[in-house]
Amino acid sequence: MASNAENDLTYCFSMENLSSTPIIRSSLKSFNQSTSYPSLSILTMKEEYSLQALIANAFHLPLSYNIYDHSSFSGPYHPRNICVNDPTEQSSRWSSNSHDQSQYITIKLEKPAVACEILFGKFHRSHVCNLKEFKIYGGLYPNDMKELLHKGLTDDNKAETFPIRHTYNNLVNMNMKISIEYTYKKQQIFPIQYIKITPLATFGANFNYSIWYVEVRGIKDEELMEKVYDAYNKYKEMETIKLCLKHFRQKNMMDVYSNLQKTTSIELEHPLIEKLHQSTVVNGDFEAAEKIILDADEKSIFKPYVENAKYLPTWQKLSAFNDGKRYLHAQILFINDCETQKDGDAPCGRGGHQLCIDSDRERIYLFGGWDGKRDLSDFWCYSIRDNRWKMLSADTTLQGGPSPRSCHSMCFDPIRKSIYILGKYVEVRAPSTSAPEVSPKLYESDFFQYFTDLDRWIKISENTQIDGGPSLLYDHQMCVDSIGRNLYVFGGRIVTHDTAPYTYSGFYSYDMDKYTWRLIRYDINNVSASQSPVSSLTPSPHLVVNEIPIGRRRSSNGSYVPSPNASHIVNSRAGHSMLMDTKNRCIYIFAGQRSKETLTDLYYYNIEEDKLTEIAQDFSKLYGCDSGYTQRATIDAENQELYILSGFLKSKPSNIVKNCLWMYSIKQNQWEKVYESESNEAPYWQNSKDIEPYPRYTHQMVYNPKSKSHFIFGGNPGDVSNPFKRLDDFWELKLAKPDSAQVVRQCLFHLRTRKLSELCKQADSQFNFKGQICQKNTSEATMQALEYLRAFVTPIVDHDIKEEEDIFKKLCTHLCILEDDSSVTCDTYSARSIDDIYFADRTSVFQSLLKFFPPNMKEPEGSLLDAVKIG
Repeated sequence: MASNAENDLTYCFSMENLSSTPIIRSSLKSFNQSTSYPSLSILTMKEEYSLQALIANAFHLPLSYNIYDHSSFSGPYHPRNICVNDPTEQSSRWSSNSHDQSQYITIKLEKPAVACEILFGKFHRSHVCNLKEFKIYGGLYPNDMKELLHKGLTDDNKAETFPIRHTYNNLVNMNMKISIEYTYKKQQIFPIQYIKITPLATFGANFNYSIWYVEVRGIKDEELMEKVYDAYNKYKEMETIKLCLKHFRQKNMMDVYSNLQKTTSIELEHPLIEKLHQSTVVNGDFEAAEKIILDADEKSIFKPYVENAKYLPTWQKLSAFNDGKRYLHAQILFINDCETQKDGDAPCGRGGHQLCIDSDRERIYLFGGWDGKRDLSDFWCYSIRDNRWKMLSADTTLQGGPSPRSCHSMCFDPIRKSIYILGKYVEVRAPSTSAPEVSPKLYESDFFQYFTDLDRWIKISENTQIDGGPSLLYDHQMCVDSIGRNLYVFGGRIVTHDTAPYTYSGFYSYDMDKYTWRLIRYDINNVSASQSPVSSLTPSPHLVVNEIPIGRRRSSNGSYVPSPNASHIVNSRAGHSMLMDTKNRCIYIFAGQRSKETLTDLYYYNIEEDKLTEIAQDFSKLYGCDSGYTQRATIDAENQELYILSGFLKSKPSNIVKNCLWMYSIKQNQWEKVYESESNEAPYWQNSKDIEPYPRYTHQMVYNPKSKSHFIFGGNPGDVSNPFKRLDDFWELKLAKPDSAQVVRQCLFHLRTRKLSELCKQADSQFNFKGQICQKNTSEATMQALEYLRAFVTPIVDHDIKEEEDIFKKLCTHLCILEDDSSVTCDTYSARSIDDIYFADRTSVFQSLLKFFPPNMKEPEGSLLDAVKIG
């Protein structure tokens, strides 16, 4: 029996009373006047496409506007100046009075129009206040605007025009085949009257924002705009009715729902979704619902969800052992005297070490580092396939390799199967009469190459600075362009014999075939000092290894001549990340530190064009990962994604060490937080030490593109109570997105646990109101539930998902208490209350299933209740 409230609403939405109901009176007026609109017929589709064609071919005219609102302005630089295009006048611009990201200008078009593009005029020369990044919002009302554009200007004197989004996807054609490939989508055109320009970054750091001139172009033809308005209003009316249908169905007012749907002829969703609702919520036929899910999977309906799903991280702690355990035991104890891993099974704990990977052979190489007391010079190889460490050398100095060191850089050349090592940290000692004299050779930048097939070290250079390369560096980065046969070195602190403030190295390339250095970019503050040409020295004779010449070469007169691009400058840094995109032959440079400033920018360098471009000036404020130091990054060139694992994070009131993994999509220019450790407290990590890695910095991370796995070793945990502590754990991290099979499993989990819950309630209902048990009926109901649990629920539970495991345990507990505890009492439910409970719980399950379906197939987002404004 329906409630009185429902009967009243049913009456209101009956055929004869529908037009007088206030909530949709205005919406139904247009529907009653037009019999062709309600269903998405072929004629309607043609009309919609016809309007889109008219808009696409219409001539764009300048749209008159005035300044509606603004955040601030400085001196004579009033917002109204952007209405006049005077590129030679310094004061003909709007300039904010601060550099924060709350600055804006809002303009109001003379009449609502379809705004199609926006033009930004500029000063007659480049200017530090030009907008390097900005967003555009638009709407019919100043308090209801959507993002239309996110771009940036180039720092020159040429005006730039950007298209403005003026359409959005509408619903699918309900009559077409149920397949993503055949889904009908139409673009709904919307008019706007208010446009908000929000600056985000300037070309000069910490400069106020300036806009010189703005022109909005679009369509204002009255006849065409009348058609746009008519289509837009019909769309809003249809969405309003759909929200009503959604609300009434969720509240189990099915009579109201049916009458409204019959009157308006509007389909709330795709027939497949409607069928799923009928089976799941109305009928409780969960087997039929499962068949619908399987049918949807066969038609690739879950494909959009899978493609846009977030990564799920899986950590695995690796326990690898050494091939030559006994022999290496003695070497480690005698030479390195490490306090951890004295059995020689694996590298001891350290930070400031280096890893590189031979992805073809799936081998990871580790060299050097700081164990908390001394620099190391041991050299290891880890076989991913065999899960085994092998010590190649306990001290590479004995094989003609590099001396003990940390904060160096190491990279792998896949063509020659060789490893390059450059740089090291040297503690600068203050001038003092009592200080021991230090040999000048300590500050020379030696350069090494190791051939993995020959197990042989070669010293390429005694001092790369003499060869035209960088001075002695630490906390720099290197990468290899195997196609162009160049090794790139960027940034790092220059080590000198005095205690002068930190100086930073520029951007270099090293020709691995010609053995020559080239300076690509100077550091902004170090153009003429440490990177100036140096006098020549007699070059060492070349060494030959299997007809591969190794050594140093210079120009014909023996001296270093800077490249034509050496006059270019770059804001150098240390502790950053640098990644080679082998697919597009460009280099990504990320974050780092300069003096006391933590950098939060992202650059890419196009090798073929010799062009350095800033992608983001401050990713942490907008959408990206936290600002920090010694974060580690990798790249998947195939998927065009960067992965950044945080280290030492800049935070207030004090800096912290925290595990946080971000993914940056190069194609979409979007950031996604993949993983973050739940706590920094000791009790949490005591229980999680074998589940996920302890937070750290100065660790190292490499990526294996074959297995799509990251490998992380060592680091400094930042333990204040034990500053010498370094970590020796080794972790593998895999990132995976759910495939369609996993989506189906999740759907079946929701449906089957719902059915099991109802079977439990049926067993509950066998108890009479005195708490006595009807033994026969209860046993049958409970046994049925237990059998369903065993045969259908248990096989599909993913115990790695805490939420699923908790639901599973709760249901198991419920059944055990029913069978074993005769003291349990349960009041009998009325038929009506059980139906209400079932409907609400099934609706919740249905909503959980909807998230896997494309937006253009299901009910609209939002709630009818949100339309009510208070105050």
